[in-house]
Amino acid sequence: MLRKSLMLVYALGAYILSMVALVYIMGFLIDFGVPKGISGAGAKDGESFAPWPAIIINTGLIALFGLHHSITARTSFKRCWTRIIPAPIERATYLYMTVAITALLIGFWQPIPITIWHVQSSLAAGFIYAGYISIWAMMVAATFHFGHFGFLGLAQAWQNFRNIKSAPANMTARYLYALVRHPISLGWMVAPFLTPHFTVGHLVFAGATLAYILLATPFEEADLIEEIGEPYRDYRDRVPAFVPFAKRPPVKTVPQRKF
Repeated sequence: MLRKSLMLVYALGAYILSMVALVYIMGFLIDFGVPKGISGAGAKDGESFAPWPAIIINTGLIALFGLHHSITARTSFKRCWTRIIPAPIERATYLYMTVAITALLIGFWQPIPITIWHVQSSLAAGFIYAGYISIWAMMVAATFHFGHFGFLGLAQAWQNFRNIKSAPANMTARYLYALVRHPISLGWMVAPFLTPHFTVGHLVFAGATLAYILLATPFEEADLIEEIGEPYRDYRDRVPAFVPFAKRPPVKTVPQRKF
């Protein structure tokens, strides 16, 4: 019982730290309420490292974050990983790693506060901030579709503590997932642009994140097809990946010649 209690405390710590990291990233991307924002605390326009070294460092940091997510999310990795880490805290351990890499990204991020656009109107800026908050609210809401506490590693430890056998995951396509297949990824693609003061640093973050998502999504979907099978293939054919209401192109068939 003590072992299960420690696992639950371990998972609770991962949940709390993940929420703290999430809130920090929200402030980081708009330079609000955090010690270090994406453009640097107190930095003046254009005052930073030389742009190209900073771009290389920042792109590398995002690539590190992406590699961590991609490698540890693969089914083959999880099979090996759960031989070392007990299944009830596998997700929590992943989250501790994610928080650590997030801290590295923020700590070593090189501000490039060269302005691309700066919205001066208070009203327009207010609308942009409202859109920014809405995107993050959408991303958090998307986690409840398949289990918010399971997504953040707490449900697994709680079920283990209570000796409850977890139910197998079901394939459902409702709410946000009826509009796009990847609402959380869509949020990450859009959020960096929703700031009144958009800098080269924002552009690097947005561009590198977009590139990672576009490269990683096919591998993620291949795992889902392996795990779920034909229901996910059908879902993929019906629902667009990122653009709501986008029409899926019809499958072209080559007419057979008769001899």
